[in-house]
Amino acid sequence: MTKKIDTASQTSSSQADEEDDLNAQHQRLLPVLRYMVATLLLGPVFTLLALNPVLTDSPANFLGPPAFFMLGLVGWYLISTHRITAAIKLMMVGSWIAVTGIAFFSGGLRSPVMVFYPVLILATGWLDSAGSSKWMAGFSVIVTLALWLGEHLQWLPLQLVAPSAVYAFDQIMTSLLAAVVIVFVVQTFKLRVEELKETKNSLKKQALALQHSEDRYRTLIEWSPGAVLVHRLGKIVYANPAAISLFGAPDAAALLTKSTTALIHPEHRAAQAARMKSIINQEAIPAATESRFLRCDGTPIDVQVQGTAIDFDGEPAIQVSLHDITESKKLEREIRQLAFYDDLTRLPNRRMLDDRLRQVQSSGKRHGGYSALLFLDLDNFKPLNDTHGHALGDALLIDAAARLRKCVRESDTVARFGGDEFVVLIAELGTSQIESTVHALGIAEKIRTMLSEPYELNTQQLASANGCGDITHQCTVSLGVVVFAGDRTPPSELLKQADTAMYQAKDEGRNRVKLFKNKAGLIR
Repeated sequence: MTKKIDTASQTSSSQADEEDDLNAQHQRLLPVLRYMVATLLLGPVFTLLALNPVLTDSPANFLGPPAFFMLGLVGWYLISTHRITAAIKLMMVGSWIAVTGIAFFSGGLRSPVMVFYPVLILATGWLDSAGSSKWMAGFSVIVTLALWLGEHLQWLPLQLVAPSAVYAFDQIMTSLLAAVVIVFVVQTFKLRVEELKETKNSLKKQALALQHSEDRYRTLIEWSPGAVLVHRLGKIVYANPAAISLFGAPDAAALLTKSTTALIHPEHRAAQAARMKSIINQEAIPAATESRFLRCDGTPIDVQVQGTAIDFDGEPAIQVSLHDITESKKLEREIRQLAFYDDLTRLPNRRMLDDRLRQVQSSGKRHGGYSALLFLDLDNFKPLNDTHGHALGDALLIDAAARLRKCVRESDTVARFGGDEFVVLIAELGTSQIESTVHALGIAEKIRTMLSEPYELNTQQLASANGCGDITHQCTVSLGVVVFAGDRTPPSELLKQADTAMYQAKDEGRNRVKLFKNKAGLIR
């Protein structure tokens, strides 16, 4: 709808411009037309006076002047009603027909009106068009030849010789009309020359203003703290100092030898290529997006990038503005790490565990599969802390976390719950509760075996090293297991059930796996 309205507006504006041009042209033609109307109205009167002595001998001579007079009246009426084009057509064609008719009845080639043909040709070219002037010239030549042939074959009616006053008057009118047309032609030519001079001066001013604007723009971009690149068809054609610094280039020439592809991280090239295509096609896209680029030495940098289509040095190009967000992205990752990961073991913390657990429950509800939650606690961990200090205890927790990761799939979640307690979330075990339970117990037994192997701890690698050398520590683990489907049991309740089973394992002697069962003795 908007495009249709824009098109209609453009059409209306174009028509208005054409109408203004036509009105301006008519204003230039009106003086000549008025002279012609005056000639057509006054000329017949003087012609009749000059022909009066021979009208009785040749009544046919009386027909010409009234014909011209009627043309003048109709032309005056059309001009007064602003039908300029119709007036021009009528007076030019009508006058030519009248002249031709009069020549036929008043002496052929020797008729006094023959002098009007050149003026009519000249006036038609000025008032109408060069094409119309050519047609009138061609027909005039044909009529002239026809009159000559008619006179030679004696086809023309016998006419008496017109008085010399008629010849003199026609010659005077022809000279005056020719002079009027030439004067207006010259005046219009001078006016056009002045208009061209003004247009040329205006274009010079516009070009100068545009040059000043481009100079200001380049200065602004040069001093801009933001990195700016301009590329055409993937080839970099401009880089400001901030861009040179951002990409670690020695100078602008080093960047101008590169393509945009070479500066974009491989993982982001497809997305950036699609974005550039959208910019060229003037499609609606987000103003800015985050991406990853490469410095000249290959170091990746995170950037916020924005592109727009521009004209650069007179040709289409794309300007790309880049803002380095590497530090802010690093800070964002650090904040996320602090918010969702344990600082010591780098494992997910309780907040992320709750989120993952809800996702697994939602997936199980859709697909009808079973998952398992393993709650484990290291046996005899406190004596290690009391005897050798927390630094050695931290080293053991780090080692235990690494062993846990090796016991499960990458899609599973290993989280540190707090102190020496860990939780393992095993997703998508299967659709059979019995088979899923067997599978979960097998994984739990694997973890128990792996974490019960001796730990070789070296205090020299710790920030609080106390110089006591290598220490070998044996540490078992107790595990509680709960198998669940995609029900609506809150994550906190599932953790409580797994924790209950883990304490049952400790009560029964530690270093074992215990499956949670409800009060009826059934697996939940």
